[in-house]
Amino acid sequence: MRKLVTAIAVGALAVGLTAAPSALAKKSVKQVASHVTVAAVPTAGATTAVNVSGNVKANSSCRKHRTVHFFYLIGGVQGPEVGSIETRSNGDFMTSLPGPSPLVDGTAQVRAIVEEGLRTKKVRGKKKGASKGKKKGATKKRKFNCQEGTGDTNAFVTSDGV
Repeated sequence: MRKLVTAIAVGALAVGLTAAPSALAKKSVKQVASHVTVAAVPTAGATTAVNVSGNVKANSSCRKHRTVHFFYLIGGVQGPEVGSIETRSNGDFMTSLPGPSPLVDGTAQVRAIVEEGLRTKKVRGKKKGASKGKKKGATKKRKFNCQEGTGDTNAFVTSDGV
């Protein structure tokens, strides 16, 4: 009987030691994937400007106020940055880019890249009686690592293809 009690005590101690560090550990930064959808429409004078619109798809704290950089893809090769814009609170963006340089085959694509960023969001806990003028629950800060996302448009015609 004494051996059984000792075995139970040792087992309980071992379980307690393995569970304690995980209960006290600080929560890590949550990784949030981002994806960009983008559409490009050349204006009437196709070589003068291209209207670009789209959306950053991510969770709510990673959609708003992200910087989107635009590049032209010509023959599958990414050129220099031609513009950038900050997204609205819902992740939408719309801008006009200068037209691409004259092309041999007359087609191009727009690549949109949203940059990586670290965000902190305050979350308040709920407490009984909080609506009756009493103190609300504790405020916690959650951290999100908003990862880089990329999106390309379909090829569009920019000139007569001289």
